[in-house]
Amino acid sequence: MSDTSSPERDASGRFVKPDAPASPRIDDGEMHPMARLLFGWVSAKATPGIFLWGTITICAGLILADLAVHRHEYLHFAEFNGFYGIWGFGAFALAVLSGWPLGRMLRRSEDYYGEGDTTPQDAGVEDDQ
Repeated sequence: MSDTSSPERDASGRFVKPDAPASPRIDDGEMHPMARLLFGWVSAKATPGIFLWGTITICAGLILADLAVHRHEYLHFAEFNGFYGIWGFGAFALAVLSGWPLGRMLRRSEDYYGEGDTTPQDAGVEDDQ
């Protein structure tokens, strides 16, 4: 159901955001035991740090592995260390950044549908019954 009360305003007339209810914590006992078993680790304070340092460790390991691999490529510049990482990043950046001019080209103008009349046609007309 929706809240029918009018939104509150502060002294300058701006809308005041109501206090959001607190999200249920795992310790509250409101969570299903199976959900706590499967996803309880997500709410641990150390989880973001573990993911960050795990990603850094994997990247460092891949860089070290790239130094140990000797390549025999058809194109000589592809033998340089880090070439495929740089090539992949450049290709991804090109794909993402090409969306900006493509969006400008394909987007409709703001007044595509004409001037919007928001009042109904029968507004102000009273029924004579």
